Amino acid sequence: MTYSVGTSGEELPAEVRSPQYWSPWLLLILVIWFIGLFTIAEDPVHLFARNWVYIPIGFLGAFLGNISAVGGGIVFIPAVMFIFHLPPVTALKVSIATQSWGMTSGAIGWLQNRVIPMTALKIAVPGLLLGSIFSSLIVHPNALLVKLLFGPVSITLGVLSIFLINHPSVAQRKTMIPPDATWPLFVASVVGGVITGWVAVGEGEIVTALLMLAYGVEATTCIALGVVLLSINSIFLTFIHTCFLGGIPWQIAGFTGLGSIFGARLAPWVGKAVDPRVLKAVFGVIAISDGTLFIVQYFILHK
Repeated sequence: MTYSVGTSGEELPAEVRSPQYWSPWLLLILVIWFIGLFTIAEDPVHLFARNWVYIPIGFLGAFLGNISAVGGGIVFIPAVMFIFHLPPVTALKVSIATQSWGMTSGAIGWLQNRVIPMTALKIAVPGLLLGSIFSSLIVHPNALLVKLLFGPVSITLGVLSIFLINHPSVAQRKTMIPPDATWPLFVASVVGGVITGWVAVGEGEIVTALLMLAYGVEATTCIALGVVLLSINSIFLTFIHTCFLGGIPWQIAGFTGLGSIFGARLAPWVGKAVDPRVLKAVFGVIAISDGTLFIVQYFILHK
């Protein structure tokens, strides 16, 4: 196996492992989930019959979030708001909690494929934590903020993804994170943490776009890094919401979270098998459609 050298001399495998979907720990999680359902819920059968529909939503959102690094919130927030009529902040909480499951599942898959530049994590993680603290504890997320920001952010991310379809870095094999990317990567991570704290998406795609556009880093490396960063961000935000912002509606997030674990594991496998241009085009269309729906809905309700 040959290696390329990243920031601070770190070595990254030029030939990565083939993605594997199934893992024994998936079965273990499924067993633990059902044990938890029948142990904690007062009426587990009724709860499952009422909320099982959230499982495929979690699956789809996590798959799209991990395949593009933008986060499952692109699917979760519109779905739970428009289909199930949940309040915006509740939708945000469900999305963040679900991503803490799904993006972590996907992150484990990407880490097993050995495509993560570890030095970049050391640069980006402090930035995303700082941004998340600001957007959750200093400027609290609220219904108006979610409604106002989600549409424009979603459209921007969708346009950005389509723009990147034919960018040279999509087809490159450059896996280095250049030394001069240190401060831009840190700043991008702070901005991503702020946006993610308000609308549950942004951290992964902002970092991905920076490294692909400004530094020509290969798409798979960027997406893998973005997924891991959003996983860390989502776990941290889930902790903040649980301890300081009124808690998480786990009776819903538990179901979306279960689906997200399996959807996220599929992303690295599909990412290796399908042209990344096709994946980015599909994601871009979904993100633009979501954002447009949010904007139209906002103005209709506020006439």
